[in-house]
Amino acid sequence: MIADLFLSQAMASGFVFGLGLIFSLGPQNLMLIQAGLTRSHPLAVASTGYASEFALVAMGVGGFGTLLTRYPTCSGILQVGCAGFLAWWGARILQRTSRTPGTRMTPEHCKSRFQAIGSMLIVTWLNPLVWLEAMFLVGVLASSYGSEEQAGFAGGFLAASAIKFYGWSLAGVSLSRCFDCPIYLKWMDAITGSVLIFAALLLAVNAMA
Repeated sequence: MIADLFLSQAMASGFVFGLGLIFSLGPQNLMLIQAGLTRSHPLAVASTGYASEFALVAMGVGGFGTLLTRYPTCSGILQVGCAGFLAWWGARILQRTSRTPGTRMTPEHCKSRFQAIGSMLIVTWLNPLVWLEAMFLVGVLASSYGSEEQAGFAGGFLAASAIKFYGWSLAGVSLSRCFDCPIYLKWMDAITGSVLIFAALLLAVNAMA
């Protein structure tokens, strides 16, 4: 019975949906890559993000996500909040590019295990984009299946999320030597900050449309 549940079409759909979010350029993914590049406790950061994702998905499938569909205004507020968060985070990253590239630019939030984990918690629980993806969208899509198949959809999504969290962290570790030169880290910050601000603008326009 359990095997049939987790090998069902619902699980496959959840897995495919989760795979589609792997390459999204959000603060979470960028934090994972950054932790790997600077070798700042990448596995601890990935595990923290994944545990948070598990909790949000459980909330979404538990009914909180579908509850938001009854109040469309809440969705708009989340999108505006997400745009503001992305803009703030992008500006924060761009501010780091003003530093002199004479020494290795290890981000201040990755100096210790506690700070690295705290940063991942911030970009997860204070980021409306994560709430929209992991709780609201998963909750709404899972609700289209029967009560028994919803667990399969959530399981498929979380399986893809495991690939995302640990995959990006390990990818960052494997590329850390390539980015050992400070100027490369500065370029990465410039690109990352610009992408986040651009994403914030698009989201704000969509929310006001």
